[in-house]
Amino acid sequence: MKLQLLKDLERHPLCVDLDGTLVKTDTLIEAIFVLLRDNPYYLFLIPLWLFKGRLGFKNEVFRHAKLDVSSLPYNKDVLDIITTEKDKGRIIVLVTASPHAVAEPVASYLGLFSQVLATDEKTNLKGSAKAKLLCDKFGEKGFDYMGDSKVDLKVWEKAERSFLVNTSKGVEKKARRIANVVKSIPNQSSLVKLLMKQVRVHQWAKNILIFLPLFLSYRIDELALWLSCLHAFASFSMLSSSVYVLNDLLDLDADRRHPDNKKRPFASGDLPLSWGGILFPLLLTAGIISSATLSGEFFQLILGYFILTSLYSFKLKKVVLADILILASLYSWRVVAGAVACGIILSHWFISFSIFFFLSLALVKRSSELILMEKENMKKNSRRGYVVSDLPLLLAFGVSSGYLSILVLALYISTPEVQSSNASPEILWACLPFLLYWLSRIWLKAYRGEMPSDPLVFAMKDKLSYTLIFLIGVMWVIAKTQ
Repeated sequence: MKLQLLKDLERHPLCVDLDGTLVKTDTLIEAIFVLLRDNPYYLFLIPLWLFKGRLGFKNEVFRHAKLDVSSLPYNKDVLDIITTEKDKGRIIVLVTASPHAVAEPVASYLGLFSQVLATDEKTNLKGSAKAKLLCDKFGEKGFDYMGDSKVDLKVWEKAERSFLVNTSKGVEKKARRIANVVKSIPNQSSLVKLLMKQVRVHQWAKNILIFLPLFLSYRIDELALWLSCLHAFASFSMLSSSVYVLNDLLDLDADRRHPDNKKRPFASGDLPLSWGGILFPLLLTAGIISSATLSGEFFQLILGYFILTSLYSFKLKKVVLADILILASLYSWRVVAGAVACGIILSHWFISFSIFFFLSLALVKRSSELILMEKENMKKNSRRGYVVSDLPLLLAFGVSSGYLSILVLALYISTPEVQSSNASPEILWACLPFLLYWLSRIWLKAYRGEMPSDPLVFAMKDKLSYTLIFLIGVMWVIAKTQ
Protein backbone atom coordinates (compact mmCIF):
# COMPACT_ATOMS: atom_id res chain seq x y z
CA MET A 1 0.00 0.00 0.00
CA LYS A 2 2.81 2.42 0.92
CA LEU A 3 4.71 1.49 -2.25
CA GLN A 4 1.63 2.25 -4.37
CA LEU A 5 1.22 5.61 -2.58
CA LEU A 6 4.84 6.54 -3.34
CA LYS A 7 4.34 5.62 -7.00
CA ASP A 8 1.22 7.79 -7.14
CA LEU A 9 3.09 10.72 -5.62
CA GLU A 10 5.94 10.33 -8.09
CA ARG A 11 3.41 10.64 -10.92
CA HIS A 12 2.37 14.01 -9.53
CA PRO A 13 4.14 16.80 -11.38
CA LEU A 14 6.64 18.84 -9.39
CA CYS A 15 5.77 22.51 -9.97
CA VAL A 16 8.59 24.97 -9.32
CA ASP A 17 8.41 28.73 -8.86
CA LEU A 18 11.03 30.92 -10.55
CA ASP A 19 11.79 34.10 -8.56
CA GLY A 20 13.27 33.44 -5.14
CA THR A 21 13.06 29.68 -5.65
CA LEU A 22 14.71 28.38 -8.80
CA VAL A 23 16.78 31.57 -8.96
CA LYS A 24 17.94 33.42 -5.86
CA THR A 25 16.78 36.76 -7.21
CA ASP A 26 13.79 38.67 -8.60
CA THR A 27 13.95 38.66 -12.40
CA LEU A 28 11.68 41.71 -12.68
CA ILE A 29 14.00 43.85 -10.56
CA GLU A 30 17.00 42.44 -12.45
CA ALA A 31 15.36 43.36 -15.76
CA ILE A 32 14.70 46.93 -14.56
CA PHE A 33 18.37 47.44 -13.70
CA VAL A 34 19.42 45.91 -17.01
CA LEU A 35 17.28 48.55 -18.75
CA LEU A 36 18.77 51.38 -16.68
CA ARG A 37 22.30 50.10 -17.23
CA ASP A 38 21.89 49.84 -20.99
CA ASN A 39 19.98 53.11 -21.32
CA PRO A 40 19.45 55.45 -18.32
CA TYR A 41 16.68 57.25 -20.22
CA TYR A 42 14.38 54.33 -19.37
CA LEU A 43 14.21 55.98 -15.96
CA PHE A 44 11.62 58.32 -17.49
CA LEU A 45 9.64 55.55 -19.25
CA ILE A 46 9.36 53.14 -16.33
CA PRO A 47 6.99 55.39 -14.30
CA LEU A 48 4.72 55.68 -17.38
CA TRP A 49 4.57 51.90 -17.72
CA LEU A 50 3.24 51.68 -14.16
CA PHE A 51 -0.03 53.24 -15.37
CA LYS A 52 -0.61 50.05 -17.38
CA GLY A 53 -1.03 48.09 -14.15
CA ARG A 54 1.22 45.37 -12.73
CA LEU A 55 0.60 43.01 -15.62
CA GLY A 56 1.22 45.65 -18.28
CA PHE A 57 4.30 46.90 -16.41
CA LYS A 58 5.85 43.41 -16.31
CA ASN A 59 5.26 42.84 -20.00
CA GLU A 60 6.78 46.20 -20.96
CA VAL A 61 9.88 45.66 -18.83
CA PHE A 62 10.60 42.18 -20.16
CA ARG A 63 9.79 43.22 -23.72
CA HIS A 64 12.57 45.83 -23.63
CA ALA A 65 15.12 44.21 -21.30
CA LYS A 66 17.78 41.84 -22.58
CA LEU A 67 18.11 39.59 -19.54
CA ASP A 68 20.93 37.05 -19.73
CA VAL A 69 19.41 33.94 -18.12
CA SER A 70 22.74 32.11 -18.18
CA SER A 71 24.13 34.56 -15.58
CA LEU A 72 21.24 34.26 -13.11
CA PRO A 73 22.11 32.91 -9.63
CA TYR A 74 20.38 29.52 -9.70
CA ASN A 75 19.70 27.82 -6.38
CA LYS A 76 21.91 24.73 -6.33
CA ASP A 77 19.78 22.94 -3.71
CA VAL A 78 16.66 23.42 -5.83
CA LEU A 79 18.44 22.27 -8.99
CA ASP A 80 19.63 19.13 -7.18
CA ILE A 81 16.05 18.26 -6.17
CA ILE A 82 14.70 18.92 -9.66
CA THR A 83 17.43 16.86 -11.31
CA THR A 84 16.86 13.93 -8.93
CA GLU A 85 13.10 13.98 -9.52
CA LYS A 86 13.50 14.28 -13.29
CA ASP A 87 15.84 11.29 -13.29
CA LYS A 88 12.99 9.31 -11.70
CA GLY A 89 10.90 10.11 -14.74
CA ARG A 90 8.83 12.77 -13.02
CA ILE A 91 7.23 15.69 -14.87
CA ILE A 92 8.78 19.03 -13.84
CA VAL A 93 6.77 22.20 -14.47
CA LEU A 94 8.09 25.76 -14.25
CA VAL A 95 5.22 27.90 -12.98
CA THR A 96 5.88 31.58 -12.42
CA ALA A 97 4.36 35.04 -12.20
CA SER A 98 7.09 36.25 -14.53
CA PRO A 99 6.14 36.49 -18.24
CA HIS A 100 6.97 33.85 -20.85
CA ALA A 101 9.64 36.24 -22.15
CA VAL A 102 11.89 35.20 -19.25
CA ALA A 103 10.37 31.85 -18.21
CA GLU A 104 10.85 30.18 -21.61
CA PRO A 105 14.56 31.14 -21.95
CA VAL A 106 15.23 29.88 -18.38
CA ALA A 107 13.52 26.55 -19.11
CA SER A 108 15.38 26.24 -22.41
CA TYR A 109 18.72 27.04 -20.77
CA LEU A 110 18.33 24.46 -17.99
CA GLY A 111 16.64 21.75 -20.07
CA LEU A 112 14.88 20.30 -17.01
CA PHE A 113 11.24 21.32 -17.53
CA SER A 114 8.53 19.48 -19.41
CA GLN A 115 6.17 22.44 -19.35
CA VAL A 116 6.19 26.18 -18.66
CA LEU A 117 3.26 28.05 -17.12
CA ALA A 118 3.82 31.81 -16.89
CA THR A 119 2.11 35.18 -16.82
CA ASP A 120 0.49 36.09 -20.13
CA GLU A 121 -1.29 39.16 -21.51
CA LYS A 122 -4.42 38.42 -19.44
CA THR A 123 -3.38 36.70 -16.22
CA ASN A 124 -0.76 37.54 -13.60
CA LEU A 125 0.06 33.99 -12.50
CA LYS A 126 0.53 34.68 -8.83
CA GLY A 127 -1.02 33.49 -5.55
CA SER A 128 -4.69 32.50 -6.02
CA ALA A 129 -4.45 32.64 -9.83
CA LYS A 130 -1.51 30.20 -9.76
CA ALA A 131 -3.30 27.87 -7.32
CA LYS A 132 -6.45 27.83 -9.50
CA LEU A 133 -4.55 27.09 -12.71
CA LEU A 134 -2.62 24.20 -11.13
CA CYS A 135 -5.81 22.74 -9.64
CA ASP A 136 -7.56 23.02 -13.01
CA LYS A 137 -4.68 21.24 -14.79
CA PHE A 138 -3.67 18.61 -12.25
CA GLY A 139 -6.48 18.60 -9.68
CA GLU A 140 -6.38 19.63 -6.04
CA LYS A 141 -3.66 17.63 -4.26
CA GLY A 142 -2.59 16.40 -7.68
CA PHE A 143 0.76 18.21 -7.73
CA ASP A 144 3.70 19.15 -5.53
CA TYR A 145 4.81 22.75 -5.31
CA MET A 146 8.11 24.44 -4.53
CA GLY A 147 7.97 28.15 -3.64
CA ASP A 148 9.38 30.80 -1.36
CA SER A 149 7.06 33.64 -0.39
CA LYS A 150 3.87 34.56 1.42
CA VAL A 151 1.82 34.60 -1.81
CA ASP A 152 2.69 30.91 -2.28
CA LEU A 153 0.62 29.95 0.78
CA LYS A 154 -2.46 29.69 -1.47
CA VAL A 155 -0.61 27.24 -3.70
CA TRP A 156 0.92 25.15 -0.91
CA GLU A 157 -2.55 24.74 0.57
CA LYS A 158 -3.75 23.03 -2.63
CA ALA A 159 -0.59 20.96 -3.23
CA GLU A 160 -0.09 17.36 -2.14
CA ARG A 161 3.43 18.05 -0.91
CA SER A 162 5.15 21.37 -0.34
CA PHE A 163 8.78 22.44 -0.60
CA LEU A 164 9.82 25.72 1.09
CA VAL A 165 12.81 27.67 -0.19
CA ASN A 166 14.40 30.51 1.82
CA THR A 167 11.11 31.41 3.49
CA SER A 168 10.86 33.64 6.54
CA LYS A 169 10.07 32.00 9.88
CA GLY A 170 6.60 33.53 9.86
CA VAL A 171 5.75 32.18 6.40
CA GLU A 172 7.15 28.75 7.25
CA LYS A 173 5.04 28.61 10.40
CA LYS A 174 1.86 29.41 8.44
CA ALA A 175 2.77 26.95 5.70
CA ARG A 176 3.22 24.10 8.17
CA ARG A 177 -0.27 24.79 9.57
CA ILE A 178 -2.08 24.56 6.23
CA ALA A 179 0.15 22.37 4.03
CA ASN A 180 2.11 19.13 3.97
CA VAL A 181 5.64 20.50 4.14
CA VAL A 182 8.13 17.78 3.27
CA LYS A 183 11.28 19.89 2.95
CA SER A 184 12.45 23.36 3.88
CA ILE A 185 15.61 24.81 2.32
CA PRO A 186 16.78 27.61 4.64
CA ASN A 187 18.82 30.68 3.85
CA GLN A 188 22.16 30.04 5.55
CA SER A 189 23.42 33.64 5.43
CA SER A 190 23.02 36.22 8.20
CA LEU A 191 21.11 39.30 7.01
CA VAL A 192 23.24 41.68 9.10
CA LYS A 193 26.46 40.23 7.68
CA LEU A 194 25.09 40.44 4.15
CA LEU A 195 24.10 44.09 4.62
CA MET A 196 27.51 44.97 6.04
CA LYS A 197 29.17 43.18 3.14
CA GLN A 198 26.93 44.89 0.59
CA VAL A 199 27.58 48.44 1.79
CA ARG A 200 31.25 47.37 1.88
CA VAL A 201 32.14 48.57 5.35
CA HIS A 202 35.68 47.30 4.70
CA GLN A 203 35.97 49.84 1.85
CA TRP A 204 35.50 52.68 4.33
CA ALA A 205 39.18 52.14 5.12
CA LYS A 206 39.94 54.12 1.95
CA ASN A 207 38.28 57.15 3.52
CA ILE A 208 41.11 57.34 6.05
CA LEU A 209 42.80 59.38 3.30
CA ILE A 210 40.59 62.23 4.54
CA PHE A 211 42.83 62.47 7.62
CA LEU A 212 46.03 62.77 5.59
CA PRO A 213 46.06 66.61 5.29
CA LEU A 214 45.58 66.83 9.05
CA PHE A 215 48.72 64.75 9.68
CA LEU A 216 50.82 66.39 6.97
CA SER A 217 50.04 69.84 8.36
CA TYR A 218 51.25 68.79 11.85
CA ARG A 219 47.96 69.98 13.38
CA ILE A 220 47.01 66.71 15.01
CA ASP A 221 46.71 68.41 18.40
CA GLU A 222 43.63 70.42 17.31
CA LEU A 223 40.45 68.68 18.48
CA ALA A 224 38.17 70.76 16.23
CA LEU A 225 39.99 69.51 13.13
CA TRP A 226 39.68 65.92 14.31
CA LEU A 227 35.93 66.38 14.68
CA SER A 228 35.69 67.90 11.21
CA CYS A 229 37.63 64.97 9.74
CA LEU A 230 35.41 62.45 11.52
CA HIS A 231 32.33 64.27 10.21
CA ALA A 232 33.78 64.20 6.68
CA PHE A 233 34.71 60.52 7.08
CA ALA A 234 31.13 59.60 8.04
CA SER A 235 29.67 61.60 5.14
CA PHE A 236 32.02 60.07 2.60
CA SER A 237 31.45 56.56 3.95
CA MET A 238 27.68 56.77 3.63
CA LEU A 239 27.81 58.33 0.18
CA SER A 240 30.42 55.91 -1.15
CA SER A 241 28.36 52.98 0.18
CA SER A 242 25.31 54.25 -1.72
CA VAL A 243 27.40 54.28 -4.89
CA TYR A 244 28.63 50.72 -4.20
CA VAL A 245 25.00 49.59 -3.92
CA LEU A 246 24.06 51.30 -7.19
CA ASN A 247 27.14 49.95 -8.96
CA ASP A 248 26.42 46.37 -7.86
CA LEU A 249 22.80 46.60 -9.01
CA LEU A 250 23.89 47.79 -12.45
CA ASP A 251 26.74 45.27 -12.71
CA LEU A 252 25.00 42.03 -11.75
CA ASP A 253 25.76 39.92 -14.82
CA ALA A 254 29.39 41.11 -15.08
CA ASP A 255 29.99 40.49 -11.36
CA ARG A 256 28.64 36.94 -11.72
CA ARG A 257 31.24 36.23 -14.37
CA HIS A 258 34.04 37.76 -12.31
CA PRO A 259 36.12 35.24 -10.31
CA ASP A 260 35.95 37.37 -7.15
CA ASN A 261 32.94 39.70 -7.53
CA LYS A 262 30.53 36.79 -8.01
CA LYS A 263 30.53 36.41 -4.22
CA ARG A 264 29.00 39.86 -3.66
CA PRO A 265 25.57 39.67 -1.92
CA PHE A 266 23.47 40.94 -4.84
CA ALA A 267 25.40 39.05 -7.50
CA SER A 268 25.26 35.76 -5.58
CA GLY A 269 21.55 36.21 -4.87
CA ASP A 270 22.10 35.87 -1.11
CA LEU A 271 20.71 39.37 -0.52
CA PRO A 272 17.36 40.19 -2.20
CA LEU A 273 17.58 42.99 -4.78
CA SER A 274 14.72 44.76 -3.03
CA TRP A 275 17.25 45.77 -0.38
CA GLY A 276 18.90 47.90 -3.03
CA GLY A 277 15.79 50.06 -3.17
CA ILE A 278 16.16 50.65 0.57
CA LEU A 279 19.92 50.98 0.98
CA PHE A 280 20.66 53.28 -1.97
CA PRO A 281 18.27 56.18 -1.16
CA LEU A 282 18.84 55.82 2.59
CA LEU A 283 22.63 56.02 2.38
CA LEU A 284 22.57 58.71 -0.31
CA THR A 285 20.22 60.96 1.67
CA ALA A 286 22.15 60.47 4.90
CA GLY A 287 25.47 61.22 3.19
CA ILE A 288 24.21 64.39 1.50
CA ILE A 289 22.53 65.75 4.65
CA SER A 290 25.62 64.99 6.73
CA SER A 291 27.94 66.74 4.24
CA ALA A 292 25.66 69.79 4.01
CA THR A 293 25.89 70.28 7.78
CA LEU A 294 29.69 70.40 7.62
CA SER A 295 30.15 73.24 5.12
CA GLY A 296 28.84 74.48 1.80
CA GLU A 297 32.17 73.89 0.10
CA PHE A 298 32.38 70.33 1.40
CA PHE A 299 28.80 69.71 0.26
CA GLN A 300 29.67 70.82 -3.28
CA LEU A 301 32.73 68.59 -3.26
CA ILE A 302 30.84 65.49 -2.10
CA LEU A 303 28.06 66.19 -4.60
CA GLY A 304 30.67 66.30 -7.35
CA TYR A 305 32.03 62.98 -6.07
CA PHE A 306 28.58 61.41 -6.34
CA ILE A 307 28.00 62.74 -9.85
CA LEU A 308 31.38 61.47 -11.05
CA THR A 309 30.94 58.03 -9.48
CA SER A 310 27.42 57.76 -10.94
CA LEU A 311 28.73 58.60 -14.41
CA TYR A 312 31.41 55.99 -13.83
CA SER A 313 28.82 53.36 -12.85
CA PHE A 314 26.52 54.03 -15.80
CA LYS A 315 28.96 54.71 -18.61
CA LEU A 316 32.58 55.62 -17.98
CA LYS A 317 33.67 52.29 -16.47
CA LYS A 318 33.47 50.86 -20.01
CA VAL A 319 35.79 53.52 -21.47
CA VAL A 320 39.36 52.21 -21.66
CA LEU A 321 41.87 54.18 -19.54
CA ALA A 322 39.25 56.82 -18.65
CA ASP A 323 37.97 54.46 -15.96
CA ILE A 324 41.46 54.21 -14.45
CA LEU A 325 41.93 57.98 -14.43
CA ILE A 326 38.57 58.36 -12.68
CA LEU A 327 39.48 55.73 -10.08
CA ALA A 328 42.72 57.61 -9.41
CA SER A 329 40.88 60.93 -9.11
CA LEU A 330 38.41 59.40 -6.64
CA TYR A 331 41.32 58.46 -4.37
CA SER A 332 42.65 62.03 -4.60
CA TRP A 333 39.14 63.39 -4.04
CA ARG A 334 39.21 61.99 -0.52
CA VAL A 335 42.45 63.80 0.28
CA VAL A 336 41.03 67.06 -1.07
CA ALA A 337 37.87 66.46 0.97
CA GLY A 338 39.95 66.20 4.13
CA ALA A 339 41.73 69.44 3.29
CA VAL A 340 38.43 71.23 2.64
CA ALA A 341 36.87 69.86 5.85
CA CYS A 342 39.84 71.16 7.89
CA GLY A 343 40.43 74.36 5.94
CA ILE A 344 43.96 73.25 5.01
CA ILE A 345 45.57 74.32 1.73
CA LEU A 346 47.34 71.50 -0.11
CA SER A 347 50.63 72.23 -1.87
CA HIS A 348 50.94 71.76 -5.63
CA TRP A 349 53.72 69.27 -4.93
CA PHE A 350 51.44 67.07 -2.85
CA ILE A 351 48.69 67.22 -5.47
CA SER A 352 51.22 66.15 -8.14
CA PHE A 353 52.40 63.30 -5.92
CA SER A 354 48.78 62.19 -5.38
CA ILE A 355 48.04 62.12 -9.11
CA PHE A 356 50.88 59.70 -9.91
CA PHE A 357 50.61 57.67 -6.70
CA PHE A 358 46.87 57.04 -6.92
CA LEU A 359 47.05 56.43 -10.66
CA SER A 360 49.46 53.61 -9.85
CA LEU A 361 47.04 52.17 -7.28
CA ALA A 362 44.14 52.39 -9.75
CA LEU A 363 46.23 50.48 -12.27
CA VAL A 364 46.99 47.88 -9.58
CA LYS A 365 43.26 47.32 -9.17
CA ARG A 366 42.60 46.91 -12.88
CA SER A 367 45.70 44.81 -13.51
CA SER A 368 44.77 42.50 -10.63
CA GLU A 369 41.36 41.90 -12.22
CA LEU A 370 42.98 40.95 -15.53
CA ILE A 371 45.46 38.65 -13.79
CA LEU A 372 42.60 36.86 -11.99
CA MET A 373 40.71 36.62 -15.29
CA GLU A 374 43.78 35.13 -16.94
CA LYS A 375 43.90 32.46 -14.23
CA GLU A 376 40.21 31.69 -14.89
CA ASN A 377 40.90 31.47 -18.66
CA MET A 378 38.69 34.47 -19.34
CA LYS A 379 39.68 36.59 -22.32
CA LYS A 380 37.61 39.74 -21.80
CA ASN A 381 35.82 41.64 -19.05
CA SER A 382 32.24 42.08 -20.27
CA ARG A 383 31.74 45.38 -18.43
CA ARG A 384 35.17 46.90 -19.05
CA GLY A 385 37.00 47.73 -22.22
CA TYR A 386 40.04 45.58 -21.42
CA VAL A 387 41.23 42.22 -22.65
CA VAL A 388 43.81 40.02 -20.95
CA SER A 389 46.36 40.84 -23.65
CA ASP A 390 46.36 44.46 -22.39
CA LEU A 391 48.00 43.33 -19.15
CA PRO A 392 51.70 43.95 -20.01
CA LEU A 393 50.97 47.55 -21.00
CA LEU A 394 48.88 48.24 -17.88
CA LEU A 395 51.67 46.82 -15.73
CA ALA A 396 54.14 49.18 -17.40
CA PHE A 397 51.84 52.16 -16.91
CA GLY A 398 51.28 51.32 -13.25
CA VAL A 399 54.84 50.68 -12.16
CA SER A 400 56.19 53.76 -13.95
CA SER A 401 53.44 55.95 -12.48
CA GLY A 402 54.24 54.70 -8.98
CA TYR A 403 57.93 55.40 -9.32
CA LEU A 404 57.19 58.86 -10.75
CA SER A 405 55.24 59.65 -7.59
CA ILE A 406 58.34 58.84 -5.52
CA LEU A 407 60.40 61.11 -7.77
CA VAL A 408 57.93 63.95 -7.21
CA LEU A 409 58.16 63.38 -3.45
CA ALA A 410 61.96 63.47 -3.64
CA LEU A 411 61.84 66.78 -5.51
CA TYR A 412 59.38 68.14 -2.95
CA ILE A 413 61.68 67.24 -0.07
CA SER A 414 64.39 69.30 -1.80
CA THR A 415 62.27 72.48 -2.00
CA PRO A 416 63.08 75.51 0.20
CA GLU A 417 59.57 75.26 1.65
CA VAL A 418 60.25 71.84 3.19
CA GLN A 419 63.83 72.70 4.15
CA SER A 420 62.71 75.78 6.09
CA SER A 421 59.65 74.23 7.78
CA ASN A 422 61.46 71.20 9.24
CA ALA A 423 64.15 71.11 11.91
CA SER A 424 65.93 68.14 10.30
CA PRO A 425 64.65 67.91 6.68
CA GLU A 426 67.36 65.42 5.70
CA ILE A 427 65.55 62.79 7.81
CA LEU A 428 62.69 62.86 5.27
CA TRP A 429 64.91 61.14 2.71
CA ALA A 430 64.59 57.98 4.82
CA CYS A 431 60.88 57.85 3.88
CA LEU A 432 61.64 57.22 0.21
CA PRO A 433 63.04 53.65 0.52
CA PHE A 434 60.02 52.65 2.60
CA LEU A 435 57.58 53.98 -0.01
CA LEU A 436 59.57 52.42 -2.85
CA TYR A 437 59.52 49.07 -1.07
CA TRP A 438 55.76 49.28 -0.37
CA LEU A 439 54.86 50.17 -3.97
CA SER A 440 57.17 47.52 -5.42
CA ARG A 441 55.73 44.90 -3.07
CA ILE A 442 52.16 45.86 -4.01
CA TRP A 443 52.94 45.45 -7.70
CA LEU A 444 54.77 42.17 -7.14
CA LYS A 445 51.77 40.78 -5.26
CA ALA A 446 49.43 41.99 -8.01
CA TYR A 447 51.60 40.31 -10.65
CA ARG A 448 51.49 37.05 -8.70
CA GLY A 449 47.68 37.25 -8.45
CA GLU A 450 47.78 37.85 -4.70
CA MET A 451 45.93 41.20 -4.82
CA PRO A 452 42.22 40.29 -5.08
CA SER A 453 40.91 43.55 -3.61
CA ASP A 454 41.55 47.26 -3.66
CA PRO A 455 45.25 47.92 -2.79
CA LEU A 456 44.34 50.40 -0.06
CA VAL A 457 41.95 47.92 1.53
CA PHE A 458 44.72 45.32 1.28
CA ALA A 459 47.07 47.72 3.05
CA MET A 460 44.57 48.09 5.91
CA LYS A 461 44.76 44.34 6.50
CA ASP A 462 48.49 43.97 5.92
CA LYS A 463 50.75 44.02 9.00
CA LEU A 464 53.83 44.97 7.02
CA SER A 465 52.01 47.98 5.54
CA TYR A 466 51.21 49.17 9.07
CA THR A 467 54.86 48.80 10.01
CA LEU A 468 56.02 50.86 7.03
CA ILE A 469 53.37 53.55 7.67
CA PHE A 470 54.50 53.75 11.30
CA LEU A 471 58.16 54.11 10.29
CA ILE A 472 57.34 56.82 7.75
CA GLY A 473 55.30 58.63 10.40
CA VAL A 474 58.19 58.44 12.85
CA MET A 475 60.58 59.89 10.25
CA TRP A 476 58.13 62.70 9.50
CA VAL A 477 57.81 63.63 13.19
CA ILE A 478 61.57 63.47 13.80
CA ALA A 479 62.20 65.70 10.78
CA LYS A 480 59.79 68.27 12.14
CA THR A 481 60.86 68.30 15.78
CA GLN A 482 64.52 67.30 16.06
